Amino acid sequence: MMKNHFMAKGLVWLLGAWALPEETKAQECLQPLGLSKNTEFVYQVTDKGRNHGKVTNKVVQQAADKKGVYVTTFKSARISNTNRSSTSEEYQIRCSKDTIYVDAMLLLREQVLKTFEGQDFTYSPVDIAYPLQMKVGQKLPNGSLGVKARSTNSHVSQIKMAAINRKVDAQEKITTPAGTFDAFKISYQYVVDLDAMGLPLRDVFQVEEYFSPEHGLIKCQFTTKRGKKAKGLELISKRSPAQALQK
Repeated sequence: MMKNHFMAKGLVWLLGAWALPEETKAQECLQPLGLSKNTEFVYQVTDKGRNHGKVTNKVVQQAADKKGVYVTTFKSARISNTNRSSTSEEYQIRCSKDTIYVDAMLLLREQVLKTFEGQDFTYSPVDIAYPLQMKVGQKLPNGSLGVKARSTNSHVSQIKMAAINRKVDAQEKITTPAGTFDAFKISYQYVVDLDAMGLPLRDVFQVEEYFSPEHGLIKCQFTTKRGKKAKGLELISKRSPAQALQK
């Protein structure tokens, strides 16, 4: 069981170096996406095209686990428009040989889970895997997160959130308040299946995101089936460890 703290998040951070020697790949895993301890990166959150607070992430630990997989842990805090911190969670990026795995917990959708606030949850994650080199036209593995919510009267509701049909569409420059980046454009469908005591519901979003091999996620926009903007994220600041430690 895990505590019921959730926030809307964007999905992905990636890095490229597939055709490199094993020792070079291992070195890349020490700082996946250019991240090192105390790196700080901030995103503007939007909802229906309007500002909806910020997400502030800070790398707090980097170490190899028992299987030799290099794990980068970052603390993510949701900041409201009034500059108040509403929630704080920790997520991980795992790096092993030629693949980066992004924590499937980032697939959590705030609106769905608020419906079951106060209930106990168990999770079945399939982390979002990325090869270390991206190419235009490349199909990427799906990621998913299954959630079971159990109420005090033992009723069980099930939610599954999945990123499917992921594909690298293009490589282009993109500009945000954080700067101008060479980025890959990725598209996919974000599918939410909800079974609340036998009542099945499905919601599908089209997602377009941009990422830089050196800086990770740059921008992400969810669009409804009717073509209207839903949740969005945009990188507005990224500070190196030396900058992040400055007062």
